[in-house]
Amino acid sequence: MSTNPSLDTRKIALLDLDAFFASAELLRQPQLRDKPFAVGGGGDRGVVATANYLARQYGVRSAMAGSQARRLCPQLIFVRPDHAYYRAMSNQVFEVLQQYTEIIEPASIDEFYLDLTHNQHYQGSASLTVSAIRKQLRALGLTASAGISNQKMVAKIASEENKPDGQYLVTPEQVSSYLAQLDLKRIPGIGPKSLQKLHYAGLFLGKDVQQAELTSLQRILGEKAGWLVYQRCLGNDPRAVITERVRKSVGVEETLSQDATSLRQLEQFLEQVLLPQLQKRMKVSNWQQAFIKSQTIKLKFSDFQQTTVSRTANLASPSLFYQLLRDAWDRRQQRQVRLIGISVALPDPDDALQLELELE
Repeated sequence: MSTNPSLDTRKIALLDLDAFFASAELLRQPQLRDKPFAVGGGGDRGVVATANYLARQYGVRSAMAGSQARRLCPQLIFVRPDHAYYRAMSNQVFEVLQQYTEIIEPASIDEFYLDLTHNQHYQGSASLTVSAIRKQLRALGLTASAGISNQKMVAKIASEENKPDGQYLVTPEQVSSYLAQLDLKRIPGIGPKSLQKLHYAGLFLGKDVQQAELTSLQRILGEKAGWLVYQRCLGNDPRAVITERVRKSVGVEETLSQDATSLRQLEQFLEQVLLPQLQKRMKVSNWQQAFIKSQTIKLKFSDFQQTTVSRTANLASPSLFYQLLRDAWDRRQQRQVRLIGISVALPDPDDALQLELELE
């Protein structure tokens, strides 16, 4: 049973379309069905957006360099992304979901949270309703995996259990024991740095955090992060499925035409390309006069590892981005930089209860 009794009556599902871009491409290019292929760029600067499951058997993965993907699978076929087509397919999926519930939160183009608490289909059974949805999507030529629970976080984790084209139910009574046996790296938001600190303290599974003292976790991770990890491992995620999402961040990023070998190159790119693009997007979003919560810079290195550096701020400051860039550059360990991105975030009035924070 969860630690929050009000959660126990809820029925929330996370529907994740399997290899969505690849599945969508198969609908108009059925000749690719028995061939390994990836959606993305196969050139020296290209990146895999997604790959079909046959290509994944060779080790091809999302965010992998196209050149590396070709080395792993020489016969790999690359398909240029068509985002307008994918959005149209995603809208079709949304129309199917609306037949079953009006409370739908698109988490991304291929992921949807559904609140099925008051669902009247199949005598109110969330499992049977999700099965019916997946069957209907199959008729469109798409498969989906799903997780079902009483909260968004557990539904998200459970959606990974029976991929592809499966579903997994975690009842309120099972939440605690389900989270107890999970490796902490599967808890959303626990990044490499936090995981390293937890491992150093001898905490590896959900049950280790469940049995720990909150004050101990806060000493390890900090007051806020320790509280968040503790709540997650207890299975206390009160977030509702939100049908209208307010944009909380604006950002831009670019893959460089050539890997950057000096800080000066990145500073020039920041000044000439990224800052004007960000200012334009903030203006379109009516953010130019908005108070902000933080600024972030992201670097992806030549080995495809990446780092982000954030600082709190009240108003967007170009000079702060340069400072963040220098801090991120110091983490490169002699690596070159292939991508740089910047973003600003708005304050979240529910930050104290927000369980979506990505921990370092």
